[in-house]
Amino acid sequence: MKIFISLIFLLIYASGVEKIENDIISLKTPSSKNIWIKTFQNYKNYNIVINNISKTELKIKNIHNDSPQLESLQKRLSLYKSKIGLYEKNNNFDEILRQYKYIIPQITLRDFIFKTSQNTLLKEITKYKTLRNDFYVAIATLQNNYETLEHNSNNRLKLKLLKDDLDYFTEYSENIEKTYQNLLESQDDLNKKYKEYKDDVFIKHIITLLIIIVSYIIYKIISSIIFYFTHNKENHEEQKNYRKLLSILFIFFVLIFIVIRYIDDLIYIITFLSVVAAALTIAMKEILLNIAGAIYIFFSSVIKVGDRVMVQFETKHTIGDITDISLVKIKLNEIDDYTNLKEVKSVGRTIYIPNSYIFTKVFYNYSLKKNGVINDLIEFEFDSNNDFALIEEITKNCFEKLNIVYTISFTLNALKTGIVGNISYQTNYKEASKNRGIVSIKLLDAYKNNEHIKLKSSKAVANKTHEEE
Repeated sequence: MKIFISLIFLLIYASGVEKIENDIISLKTPSSKNIWIKTFQNYKNYNIVINNISKTELKIKNIHNDSPQLESLQKRLSLYKSKIGLYEKNNNFDEILRQYKYIIPQITLRDFIFKTSQNTLLKEITKYKTLRNDFYVAIATLQNNYETLEHNSNNRLKLKLLKDDLDYFTEYSENIEKTYQNLLESQDDLNKKYKEYKDDVFIKHIITLLIIIVSYIIYKIISSIIFYFTHNKENHEEQKNYRKLLSILFIFFVLIFIVIRYIDDLIYIITFLSVVAAALTIAMKEILLNIAGAIYIFFSSVIKVGDRVMVQFETKHTIGDITDISLVKIKLNEIDDYTNLKEVKSVGRTIYIPNSYIFTKVFYNYSLKKNGVINDLIEFEFDSNNDFALIEEITKNCFEKLNIVYTISFTLNALKTGIVGNISYQTNYKEASKNRGIVSIKLLDAYKNNEHIKLKSSKAVANKTHEEE
């Protein structure tokens, strides 16, 4: 009986506490839009609901029989659990201040020029000042509510709870001021880092840039002097080689100077150069490949100014003399195409070929042959009823008079209606077109003047120009 009375008394007392707490939940302030008051109300209400859930669960646990009281407690428990979703668990003062913990970043050149970190921190401080003012407005609001309640109400419990809230805000003001001081100290530290960067790094960058500019001016002066003393010489190729060598030495000097200058930040320099190299490789791939081709041509002498070459473009080809080799392109003066007289074409054009051509395409250099000698080809078509030994004899006599080395062979034509005589002979590449005309006329006259030789047709067409093996 005593236990039952005690249980009823406990339930009545608990109900009274819950009613008072619910009254506290419904307490509103004139500054309900203030973020600090809203956050504090959320935090208090969340803890009150959690406390009510714990108490209700304890009551349900102590009731051992099925009764209307149990059903009422279970409904109340469901109501509390539904309320908990209205409040944020981690929404408290510490969460508000956490976003204002500023970490000073590493100062970079871009940051120093545009003052990115400084402007960001200044915005944070300005924003925090507004938040800090709202905090003290919240304290003033609570103080005003407390004084009003103290004069107009005898509810000591409400007065005590409001006094506890005011004390909590007053005590927390220490954290508000500490955070503000930390931001101001961060601003001072950031300004010091900017000054250190200016004195130690930025000035170093400026001096380095000035030294490179002065070095470039000296390089241009020396280059002009070399040009002045060599421009009247006949060997223009030697002059260009000097200038190319000087430009390569200048580039190497700049790279070595930068490495030595920033030896303390070697890892930074390596990383920076790697990023720059990757970006340049993507953005200037063709230009860099052309420069690499120029360096290869300079050191390998695979071609030089004055050489006659054949270059191919898809199914077409062009023959010309090299008149200039720059850092990115080869200048070619087109000449008569003595490899294919079937195709009539205009010649004399100036053709520019990128230096990267030597890495990706095939080209022929006639000038590298001994004395510039190449093999040219002339074809004559004979009737099948001929004395081919006589043809060989007449051909031999013609070439002996011209003092030209030759070979002759015979094959069936495509329709198998005649015999084609393939006459290959050696000639200088610069005289190829002229010599083909002379040889063709000599052979044609010799064949026609001999009544024992029957020509089916005659043609002096070069199907292919062969380099001497």
